[in-house]
Amino acid sequence: MKAIAKLAHLKSDEDKRIITRNLSRVLNVRILDIDLENQVIFFLYPNPLTFQKVKQELWRIGFPIKSCRYPTAQNPYVHHHTSDNYELA
Repeated sequence: MKAIAKLAHLKSDEDKRIITRNLSRVLNVRILDIDLENQVIFFLYPNPLTFQKVKQELWRIGFPIKSCRYPTAQNPYVHHHTSDNYELA
C-alpha cells in the first residue's frame, strides 16, 4: 500500500538522511520520495502494522506525521485521511 504523509520539522537533506536511515530498520518499507519543499514523504508498506511502526518511528525521531493519506485493506483504491495533532515544543 502507498502512503503520502505530511511531516512536521522536515527541512534539510540531513533530515532526509535521518528518516531514510531510521525507516530502513522497519522491515518492508520502501521510501519512494521525500519532498523537502512540501514536507511530504511517499512510501510503500505491506500492512497496517508496518504503517503503525513507521508512524511511531517518525514520531520518535522528531518528524511526526501531521496528516496522511493511505488506502485501507477493504478498499485499496480509496485513500483515507488521518490527521494527528501534536504539541510542538
